[in-house]
Amino acid sequence: MLNKIISLFLALATMFFIVHAGLKLNQKNCPVLVLGFILIAAYCIGQLLEKIGLPGIVGYILTGLFMGPYFLKFYTSSAINELSFINNLALAFIAFCAGGELRLSNIRRILKPIIYYISGITLVVFTGVTLLIFSISNLIPFLRGLSPEVKLAVSAIFGVITVARSPSSAIAIISETKAKGPYTDLVLSVSVAMDVIIIMLFAVIISVCQIFIHTKDGMDLSFIAVLIFEIAIAFLLGYLLGKFIVFLIEKAKVEFAFVIIAMGFFVIEFSRLLGKYLHEVHNIGFEIEPLLICMAAGFTVQNFSDYGKNFLERMDRVSLPIYIAFFAMTGAAMNIDILRTGWLFGLIIVAARLILINIGSYFSGKLSKTSPKIYKNAWLGFITQAGVSLGLLTEVVRRFPDIGPSIQTILIAAIIMNQIIGPIAFKYGLKKVGETNV
Repeated sequence: MLNKIISLFLALATMFFIVHAGLKLNQKNCPVLVLGFILIAAYCIGQLLEKIGLPGIVGYILTGLFMGPYFLKFYTSSAINELSFINNLALAFIAFCAGGELRLSNIRRILKPIIYYISGITLVVFTGVTLLIFSISNLIPFLRGLSPEVKLAVSAIFGVITVARSPSSAIAIISETKAKGPYTDLVLSVSVAMDVIIIMLFAVIISVCQIFIHTKDGMDLSFIAVLIFEIAIAFLLGYLLGKFIVFLIEKAKVEFAFVIIAMGFFVIEFSRLLGKYLHEVHNIGFEIEPLLICMAAGFTVQNFSDYGKNFLERMDRVSLPIYIAFFAMTGAAMNIDILRTGWLFGLIIVAARLILINIGSYFSGKLSKTSPKIYKNAWLGFITQAGVSLGLLTEVVRRFPDIGPSIQTILIAAIIMNQIIGPIAFKYGLKKVGETNV
């Protein structure tokens, strides 16, 4: 522990000297300098928090937050923006791992609880948050004076975003604690499956909301059909990519981790460029979700080859620096100005969401006849929010430029709080059910 404190002190002292000496390297916001500093400092703080029983990823997030542009100002927002590609690479890596963790044998064994939990939590959280926002709409400045129909439509947007959760955080905690067991399998399976379902649910909700918010636009049912087709194509490409990974494991003598990261980069760039090309050249709104491709690839390796265990072991060997970089960058990118602006309504949403997730998971567990130890603690694994929620908010702003930014402000404030609370709660839940192995 002492060596971690010394390493942290040396890293802070070095960065302090660079910043206050006004060296040109810092003035240029050198991304390599920022990334190296974040990795060292976040690792040390994460290790220190683990010693007192807190999740390491909370330390990574807080490191990025407090040493970034809003507090200690060791690096600027522009430096973080230059490193934004790392988030995409990390998310692709995490999606590979998420798919690899989904074993058909486990899913078949707990299929009934998975369906009950997804259905129950979605229904309770979506309905509860929608009604909450609608009931306090006159207290929210940008909703005052709007018609009841528009208020209900906006409330539904709040409801669907709060249903989303963060598989990346769940996977990081499972990796950190080496957790195994029925509780771990349930939380991970529900979290990953929810990523796919929430995208489809959002498509339906956003199309219905456009009827009320933009009355001149009819409900675009073709959008739903296109979305389903996009998901199907993503799964097909993921299956083919998974088969290629199996070939690499069997035949190729390569540095596996670097190849997987390169694949993630290729998938992300291919999806982006294809969507841009179709939109600009053919005026076709068609975008393949790269994370679904990566998730399907990991799922294919795990369930349609003999190398599932080998795949996960190789991924686990290089996971720590990737998790550190991803969550530290997530903390560094948190906008404190938004938190200051939307913290009150964000806090209300967080509190309501915690209660609703607890209710939904409790009764889902009772109905699916899971053991009391699991259904009384399952809600602790469903709190975190991150990638999918933020991505859906970007779409809300694009669709509704007048009110979208205000919706985004409140919900980002809530997501920031959930991202801090969630990992702590999940680690506590894993310890409570006795599935940690560290």
